[in-house]
Amino acid sequence: MFKPLHGECQCGQVKYELTAPEFVAYTCHCRACQKLSSSAFSICMQVPAEALNITQGNAASRVRVADSGNDLTSWFCTVCGSALFAQNSARPRIRTLYAGTLDNPDMVPVSAHIWIKRKLPWVVLPQQHRTFDGAGDWSEEYANDMSRYKPED
Repeated sequence: MFKPLHGECQCGQVKYELTAPEFVAYTCHCRACQKLSSSAFSICMQVPAEALNITQGNAASRVRVADSGNDLTSWFCTVCGSALFAQNSARPRIRTLYAGTLDNPDMVPVSAHIWIKRKLPWVVLPQQHRTFDGAGDWSEEYANDMSRYKPED
């Protein structure tokens, strides 16, 4: 049975709860995620929008155009600037949670890696994980829940 997950920004002003399991957990090696995380990649979880709730504080948002041409809205803490989650205009009912903000990020079941054509050369990926040169194909992960998350949503 799924137990809710909790997370917060770096300063603790914004807290959230995730009340449903993720569709997929992966690392993203694109340049934007490298800059976002100040590291080699970001750890992401795609989750149902209605299962992600801010429980304390207020997050601000900004919009940028992604490499795909889609609008990417990112929510962040206005005090410390920590990025918390994002929404791609192509998938409005999905949120991409930045898993490093979870209280227990070690529980995230990463199984794939995207934008590996931008991967830093010293990063070594597990051989059993799926990899994508660009964006990931998550149709397999969404297949069990297509009644709620149709591609046209």
